[in-house]
Amino acid sequence: MKKLLLVYYLISTSLFAQENSEIKTVLIGNWEGAFIKNNSYQKFEFEIYKRNDNLYSLQIMNEWHPTFGEFEVPITITDTNQIQLGTGYGVALLNLDIKNLELVGQLKGFNPSIYIHLKKIAKKPKPNFTVKEFTVNSKTNKVFGHIHTPLENKLNTAIIFVGGRGCGVEQTKYNLYAKFLRKYGFTVVAYHKQGTGKSTGDCSKATITSLAYDVISIKNYLTNQPNNYQKVGVLGVSAGGWTMTKAAEKTDFDFMISIVGPSTSVKEQQIQSAKYGAKFYDLNRSSSNNLMAYLDLMYKAKANEKNFEKFQDLLVTAKKEKWNQLLEDTDIPKNAVDINNLWVRRHDYNPKKVLNNYNKPFLAIYGDRDWIVPYKENVSALNTYFSNNKDNLKTVVAYNAEHGMEMEAKTIDLGNNQSYWHFYRISPEVRIEIVNFLEKHGFLEQ
Repeated sequence: MKKLLLVYYLISTSLFAQENSEIKTVLIGNWEGAFIKNNSYQKFEFEIYKRNDNLYSLQIMNEWHPTFGEFEVPITITDTNQIQLGTGYGVALLNLDIKNLELVGQLKGFNPSIYIHLKKIAKKPKPNFTVKEFTVNSKTNKVFGHIHTPLENKLNTAIIFVGGRGCGVEQTKYNLYAKFLRKYGFTVVAYHKQGTGKSTGDCSKATITSLAYDVISIKNYLTNQPNNYQKVGVLGVSAGGWTMTKAAEKTDFDFMISIVGPSTSVKEQQIQSAKYGAKFYDLNRSSSNNLMAYLDLMYKAKANEKNFEKFQDLLVTAKKEKWNQLLEDTDIPKNAVDINNLWVRRHDYNPKKVLNNYNKPFLAIYGDRDWIVPYKENVSALNTYFSNNKDNLKTVVAYNAEHGMEMEAKTIDLGNNQSYWHFYRISPEVRIEIVNFLEKHGFLEQ
């Protein structure tokens, strides 16, 4: 009996290995399809390849945020020949139809279910663009990034992408803004902020002036390229909007695109954000007053032990009253000396003068659910700055968009017993308005 069991085990193991090998062979290649839920879909695609005898999938979700819309995940094949892999929404279990070259399945843990259907497609043609690394010397550091250059319908216009606050490593090789804009013929530069990734320096000590010099250095690099870029614009996201306007004090951009970038001063934005954030988190008057007292310390407190103790006392209160979630790590001093190193002090800036005098096309897009950079105050400021130059200003308030321009996932009721599932996505108005803006002002052929 033991011998029979052993023979059965050896035969079944051998068959599984053969099936596993065949599945791996079929899986390798390009696939495209969608997530499906309640009369709605969201497209995505991936390329499956082998590395060190293991399978990996490079997934692309163009409707997602530029810093995590493209990512690599490992693939496993279960004992029942199901394909298991991570996705932007969680773990998926898929079944392969080897003959018809289709994958079907669903995500774990969703009710109602989110289904997945993918079809294998032909190997993609050679890309009609190049993505090359570059390094430039700035005033105090070296800046590393990637230049995305289209090979067809190429324009003599380059766009510098400037990321927001924080010291996370920006995705530069697969930046979705770059991937999108290069399709229209633009060269796009995406780079690592100083002190992150392969750029040198110390991000925790960077100032708005030093960050602006990095942008200026990239602009100078582009204008000295043999491509002879006749036009150079800039696209700043969130705090990157301040960085690009600060850079405009020392250099000239042919156009500016601001995605949730503040047009008010850093101090004004912090106060506005605190007030709207207090409402968002339903803070009572006492908690709101404590939050404003903390902000006041951030700007006015001298760097000494007595004031550091005030910070610490208010932070204890913040945890109890739950307004600590409105603070960034760089809003909290580590010691008395670090008070002078708070982010708001290193980046204390007001773009008013630059925007008042800017006489070239400017596009600003805000989210109508964004309490971090509230649209009312910023649109109002821009209308004042461009009051004598209205034709060059375009402001857009994107429906249902938050600070990252993301729109929430939820069921949409259309009435007449019609509804659909709205997938999480970046507002479509962002790309639509960018293209319309560039076309209107002659940077894109009509």
